Parts: sequence; C-alpha cells; structure tokens
Amino acid sequence: MNFEFGAPAMLGGAALIGVPILIHLLNRRRYTVTRFAAMAFLQKAFAKRRRRLRMESLLLLLLRCLAVMLAALAMALPFVPTDSLLAALGGGARDLVLIVDRSGSMARRLPGGASVGERAIEALRNVVSRLSDEAGDTVTLITMGAADPLPVPIGARPSAVLEVLDAGLPAPAGRADMVEAARLLRDRVRAVRKSRLDVEVLTDLQALSWGEDVGPILAEVFDDGGGTLRIEDLGRQLGDTANRSVSALEASDALLLAGRAATFNATLVNHGDTIQRGVRGRFLLDGELRRQVTDIEIPARGSASVELRLRVDAPGPHHLSFELDADELPFDDTRTLAFETRDAVQVLIVDGDRAVDPLKGSAGFLALALEPALAGDDAAQPAGFTTQIVDPRGFEALGRSIESADLIVLANVGGLGAETLTRLHEVVSSGTALMVFLGDRVEPVSLGERFGTLLPAQVGALRGDPTGRGEQDYVSLVLPEPAPPELELFSDPRLAMLLQVPVLAWHELTPVDGAHVLASFADALGATTPAIVRGRVGLGATLLFGTTADDAWSLLPRQPPTWVPLIHELVSSLTRVDPATHNVPLGSAPALVLQGTPASARLLDPAGGVERIARPEVELIGHRSRLDLNATPLDEAGAWSLEIEPADASRPGEVIALAALPDAREGDLRRIDSATLEQRLAPVSFVMGERLDEDPDEAGSESGDGSLFRFLLWSLLVCLLGESLLARRMGGMR
Repeated sequence: MNFEFGAPAMLGGAALIGVPILIHLLNRRRYTVTRFAAMAFLQKAFAKRRRRLRMESLLLLLLRCLAVMLAALAMALPFVPTDSLLAALGGGARDLVLIVDRSGSMARRLPGGASVGERAIEALRNVVSRLSDEAGDTVTLITMGAADPLPVPIGARPSAVLEVLDAGLPAPAGRADMVEAARLLRDRVRAVRKSRLDVEVLTDLQALSWGEDVGPILAEVFDDGGGTLRIEDLGRQLGDTANRSVSALEASDALLLAGRAATFNATLVNHGDTIQRGVRGRFLLDGELRRQVTDIEIPARGSASVELRLRVDAPGPHHLSFELDADELPFDDTRTLAFETRDAVQVLIVDGDRAVDPLKGSAGFLALALEPALAGDDAAQPAGFTTQIVDPRGFEALGRSIESADLIVLANVGGLGAETLTRLHEVVSSGTALMVFLGDRVEPVSLGERFGTLLPAQVGALRGDPTGRGEQDYVSLVLPEPAPPELELFSDPRLAMLLQVPVLAWHELTPVDGAHVLASFADALGATTPAIVRGRVGLGATLLFGTTADDAWSLLPRQPPTWVPLIHELVSSLTRVDPATHNVPLGSAPALVLQGTPASARLLDPAGGVERIARPEVELIGHRSRLDLNATPLDEAGAWSLEIEPADASRPGEVIALAALPDAREGDLRRIDSATLEQRLAPVSFVMGERLDEDPDEAGSESGDGSLFRFLLWSLLVCLLGESLLARRMGGMR
C-alpha cells in the first residue's frame, strides 16, 4: 500500500500501545488455593467460566491496544492515492486549490461589456458554491498577479472563501506567473495539505504567464499525494488582439525646476503584427489637457515616442499623464508620472582656500558655473541653483543649519573639527549630497583618517606637476563604455571632445567597495586612473573629484563650455530625486524619505478615496525619517497623493505625489497555443474545461481527497464504544 502521512511524527504515539498491556499484566488476579469438601463439584463449572473470562479479557486488551493504535494513526494524518485499494475509505471531502489569474490582461473586455476578470470571479463562485463546510471540503485560493497571492488561509472553509469573494478581490493589476504559483503550491500549500489536491487554474492563457519550469514543479506536487489539474480558459472567445499600450512616461531632465522648461517622453508600444496608424493620445498635467497628439504611427511589434516640452511654473508635487484612446484593454492605455518641481537647489560651498574675492578662490569657479548671474550678467538665465560660500570656520559655525542644504561641496578642505565631521556624517547619511574636490591643503593620510567612510575612494599620492613642467605629462578626462547616466551628455562624440582639457596635477584614487567610477584620467599613452568616483553613505550620494575646483591644478574651470555642463550634470545627478521612489509598480508600497517626523498622514487614491494613517511607522535617519507604506500598497493604477502632517508644529505640511504603474508586459495579449501548453506542462496530465458550462449535478461525482483521517476517527469511536460495553459487562459479572 502506498501510504503517506501528513504528520508522520505522530506515529510515535503508537508506542503507547504498551500501556494497556502493562496494566493488564499488573491487574492479573492472584488466587489463594484453599481446598474444601465441595470443591470437586465446582471445579468443572469454574474451568468453563475461566476460559470465557480469559477470552473476554484478551478481547478487552485487544480493543484497548487498537484504540491507542487508531488514535496514533489518525493524528499522523494518513492518506492514499486515488488508485489505491483503500481509496474508497477516504470519504468525499475535497482539498481544492483554485489558482486565479489577476494580472492586467484579465481587465480585457469581453463582448457585452464584462471583463475577463469579472468572468473569473463568476467562475470562482460557481466552483466554491458546490463545496460544503459540513462535508469537510477545503479551498486554497491563489491569486496570480495580486499583491497578496494568498487572500485566504491555506485550506480555508468554502464559506470563508465566498466571504472574500463577496468583499471583492483586488482589480487585475500585476503580471501572472504560473511558475511562481506552482512554487507556492509546492513549497507552502503542499507542506500543509498532504492529501490529494484538485488544482483548477482560471486564466486567459496569456503566453507570458507560462514559463518552461511549470510542468516539473507541478509534477512534484502531484507525486506527493496525488491530484488533478484542470485549466479553465476564460478568454477563449478572444483572439490575439493587436493591443497598443503606453509602456513608459519619463522626464528627460534630471532636475525639474519651477519656471524652467523640461522635456517629457511617452513610449507607445504596438503588440500586434500590423502597423497602427492614426493613433491618438493626449498629455495631461494635473488633470488638465496640455497637448493633443494625432496621427501617431507605431510599427508592428514596435514602439513610438511622443515628446512634450513643458514649463511648470508652480513648485511642488505634480502628475503628468499620457492617455491613448481606449481599446478593449483599458488597463494599459494610460500611464502617469509623479514628480516634484523645485524652486532651486541649495548648494553650500566650503572653500578651504578662501580668497578676498569670493569668486577667485577654490569655490569661485563652482559658484560661477552654478549661478551665472554672479558674473554680473543681468541677462543670464537662472540655472536653478542657489550657492552659499563659507570657509571651514564659517562652516563649523553653521551648526545644524547645514541640514537645509541639498548639496555640500568641500573644495580644498584639509580638515574639520571632530564635532563638525560627526554632524556632517549624520547629515549626509540622512540624504544630503556631498561633493569633495582636492587641492594643496589636502593631505591624503589625514583626509582618510578624518573623513573615513564619507569618501567613496581612498586618496593616494599626488601625480603630475601644477606648473606643467614636471616629468609626467598632463592627463584629460575620459568616460567608460558605456557612459554612466550622470555624464551621458558627453557620450556624444562631438561633446566628448570637450573633455580633452589638460589636468596638470591629480591624486590617485582607489574606489572603496560599492563605489562607481564615473570618469578617469587618461595620459598620452592611454593609461587611466580614476578621476571622478561616486558612492553612497546611508541615504546620501557622495562624489570625489581627483583634482581641484579651481585653475591651480586643472584647466577645466577655465573652459566654460566644458566646466559648466560638467558641474551641472554632476550636481543634478547628486541632488535629483529618484523617480522610482515616487513611481512604483502597481500593487507595491513606496518607501519615502520625509523632512522631520510625521504625526499623521492621508493617502488619496486615483478615485478620490482617502485612507487616514493615524500613526505612521517611521525609521528615524538623522533629521529625516523613512516612511514605508507596507500596509497600504498602491493597488489602483494612476495618480496618488500623500498628505503629511508633521509632528513639529513649526514645520509646514508636506504633499508628495505618487503614481502606481501597471506592468507594461501585460499589454502583450498573445495566447499560448495548445501544443506549447502541453509542452510546458509535461509530464503533468491536465484537462481543459469551463465550469460555467457544467451541470451543477456533476459536483456529486467528484472523488474525495484520499485522506483516511475520518475513517480512522469513526473506527476509533466504534472501538472505544465496544471497549466500554465489554468492560461494563465483565465488571458486572465479577
């Protein structure tokens, strides 16, 4: 017999079978023999009664031993495969696993207006309503593509599943992965439900959902206890529609500043095999139309880009959306970008060699690059940066007010006090960016000892000669292949020539673990050494430049066509907010860094609903805090907002723009064909069907789950009843 046990450790209880035997032996009566005259007449009758008592005593012992054995077996949860000779003892209870597709493609509209996802809910009700709590049926519901793949406990009662369906499952959102569902079934469900599993998959048979590993994983599930697989094709009335979607919406500029025009790009994808012409769409800023686009042409199985040049005058949070004319899959016809425009980036420059003229010291060239108006040109356009220049003593005197800076630049600063360095480390760890330039006041060993982990590279020996008369020739900047995003502007060969400016003296840099080299110094022979190294300390980005910020060692600051865009790109990349922070995949929760500590918050969804977060759980990081919205994932695509009420009454409230992004891959509606499906599911046998078309009377023909638990419990009850009656009879006879 092919027995399996759900809790084999409980079989150890069978050892207790020795207890009734021991009691039986201890309770054996010892008789004192006393002979008397009439004894001969009683011996014959006594011998007959003793034989009967011995048989009844052995039968009582057997029943007691059997009761212990049945109890141990029942607690071990035995079951047999359906083809076993003992399968008929398994009863009619079913362990049903329902795997329902809740991916974005299930929002596809059927003829008549209903969606495939709504049809799936109807099919779920049809299946679960045929089961019974009283019969011991159980249901495990797995939602592929949803944030929570197990909306009900494993092995839940049918009535509990119906309650969840009445409350409503999350709308179709993410990407269905049948391989992940099979792994969940093998690793979590099978660990709890050891009996035969009837697995039913309700899906639209989107090809993207069926990976090559799904068959072997399901085979492991069914080899361990048996089961069946049934696939219900809920989208069989639909073909491979030539769907189009908005797959991306991005800002081309690293910094989005109020009053300055920025470029936004929407990427449109054609998932069909024919060219789509005359496609129409529109850009909307905070719900207001900004540009209508017509006659877009998207090649077959290709993409097209639509550009918007937009100036946003109001600083603060905003939402930009691009909408296509709706088709039968509205899920991916709109995409939203959450962003914030800023008045200016606050840059605090610490000049280690402060000159009388603030524009001629180590920080002068930096200030001119960031604020052209400082040169006295009233016609110069504001670049979006505000600078403040101090010497090291002035920097130490600022105390905690350095927290207001977006970027701190140390230019030729040899050292700072221990208290100031500790404060600087806290500020950078909490999200303020740090840029360091070297110079003649910097001593490498002392710098490494004082600044420690604030630097993304170890500073080595000085190379070259600032006078240009040394034995070692000058070097110039070169970019790696491919160019890093921070300096992608110079990846164009025509602009790369701007970097060919002599650097006469520089320090060797050795990047620490996790740091990235953005550019290198290259000599005339092509030998390179790191020049610009970027790293991270906590939440703050750090950058180390291997030469000076003035013209003492380098001619770069004397070349505005090179120096100005180079500094702008580096500063923008260090102080930008990562778009992925506020634009998260649909169904996930953002992790946000806030100024100060929030007392409460309100989360507004795209439909206008409000969820109040009375006591947000935050992690304090310096003067900032990290808020994880794990309990409130963004489960509806589109524009969201988070309103923060600070704990410090002196701080103003904060509004953060958020966006939930659908998975762009869900727009590909190609279905898997039967031959490929059989190949992917091999070696598992399965049947195709649709519950909506079945006769409800079929439910009674379903086989049980192969569990012997109930049979053993009934047997234990009969055994205990027989033992009780026999013990009472024997006690009365004595």
